[in-house]
Parts: sequence; structure tokens; C-alpha cells
Amino acid sequence: MAAALLSLTTLNNGWMFDDYVWLGIWDNLPQPAPLANTHFDVYRTATGIPEHTAQMAHAGIFPWFVEPGVKLAFFRPLGSALFGLDHLLYNRVAVAYHVHSLLWYVGLVALVAVLFRRILPTGIAGLALLLFAVNGSHGAVVGWLSYRVLLVSMLFGVLGFWLHMEWRERNRKGAMIGSLIAFALGLAGAETTLIMIPYVLAYEAFAGPGKPSERLKALIPFSVLMAGFLVMYKVLGYGAARQDTHLDLAGAPVQWFLAMFERVPAAIAGLTLSAPNDYILDPSYVGTFQVLGAVGLVFFSLLLWGVWPQVDPAERKTLKWLLVGSFASTWLGSSPLAGARTLIVPSLGMAVALAVILRTAWRGRALKPRAGLVLVGAAVMAFIHIAGAPYVWWQTAATYSQMAGLFNRVHDRYAEALDLKALPNQRLVVLNAPAGTVGIYGSVQWWSTGMPLPKNWWVLSYKAGEQHVTRTGPNSLELSLPKGQHYLNILEERIYRGKNWPVKQGQEFDVGGMKARIEESDAEGPTRISFTFDVSLDDPSLKLLQWKNRKVVPWVPPALGGAPSVVNALNITE
Repeated sequence: MAAALLSLTTLNNGWMFDDYVWLGIWDNLPQPAPLANTHFDVYRTATGIPEHTAQMAHAGIFPWFVEPGVKLAFFRPLGSALFGLDHLLYNRVAVAYHVHSLLWYVGLVALVAVLFRRILPTGIAGLALLLFAVNGSHGAVVGWLSYRVLLVSMLFGVLGFWLHMEWRERNRKGAMIGSLIAFALGLAGAETTLIMIPYVLAYEAFAGPGKPSERLKALIPFSVLMAGFLVMYKVLGYGAARQDTHLDLAGAPVQWFLAMFERVPAAIAGLTLSAPNDYILDPSYVGTFQVLGAVGLVFFSLLLWGVWPQVDPAERKTLKWLLVGSFASTWLGSSPLAGARTLIVPSLGMAVALAVILRTAWRGRALKPRAGLVLVGAAVMAFIHIAGAPYVWWQTAATYSQMAGLFNRVHDRYAEALDLKALPNQRLVVLNAPAGTVGIYGSVQWWSTGMPLPKNWWVLSYKAGEQHVTRTGPNSLELSLPKGQHYLNILEERIYRGKNWPVKQGQEFDVGGMKARIEESDAEGPTRISFTFDVSLDDPSLKLLQWKNRKVVPWVPPALGGAPSVVNALNITE
């Protein structure tokens, strides 16, 4: 299987981002603050409880500007337990963890093969399986360990769906019980099983046996399970709130609905054109992906229209409910942080649709304008989704390798700059970060590797570019940006405070030992921020640092009334 073999290139990537959280949790490392994460609940990052948020901000795990009610908590006990199993067996041998993830992908592809063989003729089933297995977007799920839970959840979701069909079409009562158990296991893995709801509904609407009343009745067990899960999810405090990456349809329906006009076109562009929809994380690309989504949808629709007269009636029926499930699932799948990983459930139906187009276009080829154009279009699709897939997998692996390498270098730079013996008695103040991700995860990685912790680890700014630092008092300083630039407007900052909860000029933040105040701000965000500490900037208990020339170096406060200094994490020539 080409996709599985190509994913082997990801095995030496090591750890990234959230991986450091569950590694530290399963290592039982002393915590810098009472973390919400536990061994079997490693994806509960922010509880939404202001008291908890304040403790995290004081330690520096959350930034000083965090919205008190921010919540990022996901119910994934099975996925968490699988990390624990890896940790028990392999400790920190990353390759073994990646092999484990790869096995889940192989299992998922095998179950998809069983499903496709059931609902499709052999030829189309085989081609659809190839398209699903090599789908370039799947590299993002296979290659990042923290995304394994999506594979686990979808595997059980596909199994549950297949058993649901067994019950409905062959009247096997035990299959209904098995279906509910499989769906429940999928929900214990991650929320990905919820994204499969449109497929189940579409199947019953278009292809389920019996009268409409019987189809509705058949949905009752499934609906009760899903509704019960959602109620439990809310009662136990899971969900997302007050940030802009993971959106909650039930908790903030207006915000969710408006965001879909940005995210869904990007998902459709990824599905139809294999466009790298991870770029939508940069707001400047939203318009581009809205155009690409429209182009991809029109292109795909024209090809489907071109082959439709030659498609067998039974295949049409199957294609209808699979396409409804595919495109409807892009809406649910776009609720979390947008990117390639959100396409794995929609790609199930799209693989079948592309297979039908390719097979029918080839069979119906003729020297007629319509048939010729369809064949050319199908050839383009084949090139994008089959020939181009290895490149996408390779590119994903290369990106992950670079990111893992970056964080290894970040750890080394901090290790060079810090006195490990003195650190437990110091409060670390990092003026800037070379990237938002380093601002978030630099301290998390440090903790996760078992290094001694400072009393606090405060990062004042996630901006990598030029900033002016002015000493305004014995124990205070100000950060300001060049004209036209703003703080708290990049994705990494909006993880902790969504754009619907903006800061205001004059607003103050007290994290215990340090106070921040928004000195100047406009409609787009703050431009000047002051920081006041409970001791002098010259006090040895404060370890003042800056990122400069790709290294962490001391920042020496200028004399009071002196000229501002300039910090710039991107400047590599100075």
C-alpha cells in the first residue's frame, strides 16, 4: 500500500507540539502548575474555569493575555490510554510510537476495503480504496502522533457503520449491538466519529431498506448514543470556548456558522484539488481558498455531470448518499483547527466519487467533445490525487521533520542560556519568541524533558519581528511595534483569546508577580503594552532573555530614561 509505505518516512520525526504534554504527563513529571491533563485525559488542556486559567498564567504555561474562560478540552480516554501503552512499552522511542500509528492506518484502510467491497462493484471498490489509501491529506494524520486519535476514532466509526449496514440489510440483531459498541469506542478515541454522522443519516435517507418510517426508527439507537455522548460531553466540561481555533457548534453557533464560510471552502479545495488547505491558518489565504474551493467544486461537478449518464443506477444510488455524507461532513470536520487532518472523514465519500469518475470516463471515452473533455478532466484528477499523492506525503513528512528539528534546537538554545542550578530560584522573562509555536511550546518542551523549572516562565510577546523595548521605571518596561503592526492578532495568540474577546486600551492583567497593561490599542489590536514586576528589573531573581540571531541571549535593561532597545528574533545579521 503506497500511502502506508510512504508514511514510513515520518518515523524519525520525533515529537511536536502537544506530544510534549502527554509525554510529560505519562512521565509523572513535577508540574509547573496543577495541570488539567491526567493520564487518561491528556487532551483536556484548558478547563474554562477562571481560577485554573489564572494558575496557568501565573506559571507562564498560558500567556499573560489569556481569556479567563478559555476552554480546550476533548474527551479522548482511549486515545490517551494508547499513549500510555506506548509509554509503558517503549518509553520515549519515537519510532515505535510511529509504527503503532501506522498500524492503525493500515487497519483503517483494511476496514474501508471491507466497506467499499460491500457497497461497490469490485473494480470501482479497488480504485476507490487506492484513492483513499494514498490520499495526500492523510499524511498529516499518520505523521503526527497526537493525531493518532483521529485514526482510532475513524476506524471504529467505519466498523460501526459497516455493522449498522449489516443490521439493516441482513437483519442481524447482534450487528446492531456491535455497531453501537464500535461507535462508542470511536467516541472514546476522539470526536472524529461524530463527523461520520452525515454518512449514517445519508445512508438511511437514500439507501436504507424499508419505508421512511422504518428508516427513522432504525436511526433511534444511533441517535440516542450520539445524543447521550453530547450530553455527557457537556456535563463533564468538555468542549471549546473563547478562542478561535476549535469552534463549538452548540456553545457558539453564530461564530461557528460564520467561520464555516472560511473553512469549508478550504476543505472542499483540499478534497477536490488536493490543495494544501493548512495554509488557511494564515488569514491572508482565506480569500484564495474560497476561490479554490469554488473552482474545485465546479470542476468536480462538471466531471460528475459528464459521466452521470453512463453510471449504473445502483452506483448512482450509492454515490448520492456517499457524496451527501462527504460534503456534509466537511462542515462538522471544519469545527477544529483547519488543516489537512480534517479531510480524513470527507475523503471517504470523495474517494468513491473520484473512482466512479475515473472509471466511467475511461470506459466512455470517444471522439466526442463531451467525452473527450471529461476524459481530460479525469486525467487531471488522476494526476492530482494519485500521481501527486507521494509528493504530498513526502512534503508533509519533511515539514514535520523540520518542525521536530526546530524544537530540538529551541531546547538546546534554552539549555545554553540557562543556569540549571540557579533556575529553580529564578523567574524567567522572555521578551520575544522566534515563532508563536515557540512562545507556546518552548516551556512545555522544557518541562516535558524533565529539566528543572523556574518559578515562572513568562513570554511577553509572540511576535518574531522588530519590537522596541523601553524601560519606564525601576521595575517596568514597555513593548511597542512599528506603525501598522499589532499584538494579539496571530493564530497562536488567538488560541488563548479569540477575536470576539478583544482586549481594550487601559485593560490590566495581573498574573501574580507581573502586571501587564494595554497602553495603546485600536480596532485591530494593541500596539504598545507595559509590564510591571514586583521587583526591580535589575534584581537577580528575574532572568531577562531575548531571542536574537537564532539564539537565546540575556537582555540587559537600559538605564532609566535611556533610549529604547530593539529586539528582533528574525534578525540574523546583527
